[in-house]
Amino acid sequence: MRHLRVPSAKTAFWVERCKENRWYEIGSGVLPLGEERGIPLNESAPHGEDIVWEGLAITDEVGTQKKTQHWTEHLPISLLENKTIQFPQAYEIQGDVLLIKIPEELENIEHELALAMLKQYPNVRIICHDEGVDGEFRIRNLRILGSRDDSTTTQTRIKEHGHFIHVDPAKAYFSGRLSEQRMKTHKSILEFRDGFDRPLIVFDPYAGVGPSMAYLYTDSDLTERVYVNDMNPETRELLEANMRVFDNKRTKKGNFVIETIDARQLVSHRPETRHIADVLLVNLPHDGIDHLPELLPLLSNKRAMLCGWSIIEKTQSETFMNSLTSILHEGQRDIESNELEFVKGFSATKAMVRYECVLSSKTNR
Repeated sequence: MRHLRVPSAKTAFWVERCKENRWYEIGSGVLPLGEERGIPLNESAPHGEDIVWEGLAITDEVGTQKKTQHWTEHLPISLLENKTIQFPQAYEIQGDVLLIKIPEELENIEHELALAMLKQYPNVRIICHDEGVDGEFRIRNLRILGSRDDSTTTQTRIKEHGHFIHVDPAKAYFSGRLSEQRMKTHKSILEFRDGFDRPLIVFDPYAGVGPSMAYLYTDSDLTERVYVNDMNPETRELLEANMRVFDNKRTKKGNFVIETIDARQLVSHRPETRHIADVLLVNLPHDGIDHLPELLPLLSNKRAMLCGWSIIEKTQSETFMNSLTSILHEGQRDIESNELEFVKGFSATKAMVRYECVLSSKTNR
């Protein structure tokens, strides 16, 4: 590869000049050549005798490949030099699927953006534009921008703290950002189990594809039987696949039941579920608190745990806890302990919170 030999002190000047004139070989680094530096030149750079080099020598050297720091470095020079373009910075990777929001003004170059991302991330198979979540099931509205093998499926598999989970962002809601919440829930239920001489029965009525069960159901000493449900019928296939994986990881025989119905109908649909849950998860941030009165009959009349997530006004935590306490008392539940934790911001005025309550029944004394 041709390199322009320049004094070390002049390196920055000549690198900038070569880039401005599109003579710099993108992807290659500057070579140390004793007291000089070798600047990599592409095929469009002038010949060695051209006056633009001001008498500096051009020699053939074995070039070095510079590791690209950002996917935009793979874009054509014409786009990189356009100072009016603001390239998107945020993206999310689920398995081998990359999700990114492409601004409307960049849709005419979205194919070039997708190709650049595929070059930067060798483990990514498909690039999708994420137009946000739609409908009551909060499913992402995705548009494929490009793929490595011309495939069009968005079904993939992620690895989370040693657990493999089948997901499909185009069919079922999943957030990798909540993995720490899933670990925290596992830890809390482990502590709650100390008061029992048997494994627990856990209900997850808004399970999605079942990521919480990667921690809870695979722990054979913690759980014996679990009920997982999600109203979105598209989750069924993924939920079944994941539960089979989790079941195979158990060291003791367990039992799981899968449903895809409105969670508020669980008790009427399965009368045997009344008052058998040791732990109830309510991961429905927008409406879960309103569903609680119809979910409480699932809880054991003995000691039980309720763990849920809600979106609330940042200044209304006390009001929220008062409402939660009122619902639990109306459901004939005493509160042994309760805890409210801010998980993350949701908007300028709202936040997601996690509530955890240890309960006993007023009617079982």
